[in-house]
Amino acid sequence: MAVSAITEREAHKWTAEGGLERERNFVAEEVPLALIYNGEPFSVMMVTPADLDDFVLGFSLTENIIKVRQDIDAVEFDFSDKGISAYISVDKSISDALTKRKKNLVGRTGCGICGEETLEATLNKYRKVSDTSEFDNNVIQRGITLLSSVQEMNQGVGTFHGAAWANEVGDIIAVREDVGRHNALDKLIGSLSTCDYQENPGFVLITSRASFEMVSKAATANIGLLVAVSGPTSLAINTALECGITLVGFARDGRQTIYTHERRVII
Repeated sequence: MAVSAITEREAHKWTAEGGLERERNFVAEEVPLALIYNGEPFSVMMVTPADLDDFVLGFSLTENIIKVRQDIDAVEFDFSDKGISAYISVDKSISDALTKRKKNLVGRTGCGICGEETLEATLNKYRKVSDTSEFDNNVIQRGITLLSSVQEMNQGVGTFHGAAWANEVGDIIAVREDVGRHNALDKLIGSLSTCDYQENPGFVLITSRASFEMVSKAATANIGLLVAVSGPTSLAINTALECGITLVGFARDGRQTIYTHERRVII
């Protein structure tokens, strides 16, 4: 039983001009997804039920559960009235390591590091990136301009965050959407790991703020340029400085603010 990413609900709309009227709205679905590695429950994430294969792969990579996509042997989804279970087959050494992490907690859609038990585990999740690609300001602006038009699920709903991969001229090559901004980025990273997008220069655009978790996930995927429509947090800036990511915020309407490693942006 598959689950749609968008559903319809009845609502009452009120406007000053027209008063109260009944209407049907398109709404984003949000369901619990249980991630189960070799039969052992690890975490429950609230997600939009679309591109789930990409999410499982991207989540497993950015949570440092696996190192490469080939570490996952198979994924099977079980759909029920209560939610979705993803049964993920990995090497026994991987599942043994997960048992020690004890991260069997619920991850809300707004959560990117839910369940870590220590400050060290939370703040030592990123790595230094090796990507040295440079991009013209106008290329970044082109990507931002195109972003909303390629968010097909968000049109008419207005609930979905988007994460997109843009190439060296600003064309958007791939986009993933979810009600959770971290989930959208995980889905995109999962998608990137199964194709050759990153063989050529490119960068990531996100429709949300740039938090620590978003920078951390980008670093895990060796993404050198992360562009956010909204602003960054101070920890996101510090993390980007440490791991070598160029962090751009408030990228919209012909403007952008470069917070770290400005060498990747050609003025």
